[in-house]
Amino acid sequence: MSKRALHILTTTALVSAISLTALAGNSFAQKADSNKDGVIQLAEFTALGEQKFRELDTDANGLVTKAERKALRAQKREARTQAKFDIADSNADGFLSKAELTTARAHHRQSLLDKRDINGDGQFNKEDRLLRRKLRKERRQRKGERPNIDANGDGVIDLAEHQTAIIARFECLDTNGDGVLDADELLRRQTQIQHRMRW
Repeated sequence: MSKRALHILTTTALVSAISLTALAGNSFAQKADSNKDGVIQLAEFTALGEQKFRELDTDANGLVTKAERKALRAQKREARTQAKFDIADSNADGFLSKAELTTARAHHRQSLLDKRDINGDGQFNKEDRLLRRKLRKERRQRKGERPNIDANGDGVIDLAEHQTAIIARFECLDTNGDGVLDADELLRRQTQIQHRMRW
C-alpha cells in the first residue's frame, strides 16, 4: 500500500473517530445516526422524524391532532418528573428524606447556574445576560421564519406535512449546505436547546 493511500485511510479513520466521539454525548445524534458513520444524512433524519410521527399518532389513523400532541407532552413531562424524583431518592425507598432533598436542591441550583452560565466561566454575570438576550432575539427570528407545519390549516398534521417540516428543519440545521449534519452543526443545535431561557 502506498504512503498516500495509507495517509488517506488514516485521515478518514481519524475524522470518523473524531465525529463519532463528538456525537457520543448527544442522545438525538446517537438515535439518528443509524449507520454510525459520525454524520446524519437526510434519510436518517427523516426516518427519526417519521418514528416521532408514529409516536405522536397514538390512534394510528395517519393524523396527529392537537390533543395527541398535548397528551404526549404531558406524558413526557410526567416521565421527567419521575426521573428527577428517582435521582433525588438515592436509597430508592419511595420517599425523600431531608438529606436527599437538600442534595437535590443543591444539584438543582448548580444545574441552573450551568444553564445560565452561557460563556462557561463558572458564574452568572453581565456577559451571560447579554448573550442570553442575543440568543432570545435569534430564537424569536427563527420562530418567525419557521413554516406552519399544518400547511392546509385543517387543525391536524398528516405525514406529508410532517415530512415537509422535517426536511425544512434539516436544511435549517445544515448550515454549510453539504447535505449531512456533522458534529459542529449538532453541537450548535444542542447549545440552542440547552440555552432556552425560561426565567
